[in-house]
Amino acid sequence: MKVLGIDCTTKFTNIGITSDGGVLSEISLELGRQQSSRLPVLVEEMLSSLSIEISELDLIAVANGPGYYTGIRTGIAYSAALAQALGIKILPISSLEAFVHDLRNTGLPLAPVFKARQNCVYCALYFSDGSQLKPFVYPKFCTAEEFADFLTHYPEALIVGKDATIFNEFSVLPNNILPRSVGRPAQTALMGEYYKEFSVTPDKILGVYLREPDIGPTSY
Repeated sequence: MKVLGIDCTTKFTNIGITSDGGVLSEISLELGRQQSSRLPVLVEEMLSSLSIEISELDLIAVANGPGYYTGIRTGIAYSAALAQALGIKILPISSLEAFVHDLRNTGLPLAPVFKARQNCVYCALYFSDGSQLKPFVYPKFCTAEEFADFLTHYPEALIVGKDATIFNEFSVLPNNILPRSVGRPAQTALMGEYYKEFSVTPDKILGVYLREPDIGPTSY
């Protein structure tokens, strides 16, 4: 099974291709405003380097948020259009879970944190049994103070994300912080294989924004 994974929800554009649980190729680039124009080219180049025809893809996994509005929309629009053209399904993946999924074998509770606006964050809490993540707090939008207060009950949780270091509310906690800016680029594709039974038709894919944009309404 060949899976294309795309995550455009953070400052980095993460693309990966996996087959039967193995990573064939992955890249992570900070593209800025070039993201929408470069994404199709990067996917084509990656497939070509592997001598894989685009028609050989069995599934597309795409991070559908939370995160940057433009990135969420870019990833979903391209992935849905490609899946529709190929006649295959698409799997929505939580960007917060994808960000920490490669850390699941630590056995620690994992608390990913993305900066939202002002003093607010996107966050979640996952428990790990060493092989799978179980959401304890589903992805949410709240103030840094609110989530930090909650984490006082879970001092063993690993806070994941460079954005967490911006907020003093997290730095004063006893929790360890892993200040990563990006997770494993191919993780979205790998998760596509794990959770393939939850895939949907391209017209059913929705963005998970958790809040309204600063300017204008959402379109998903």
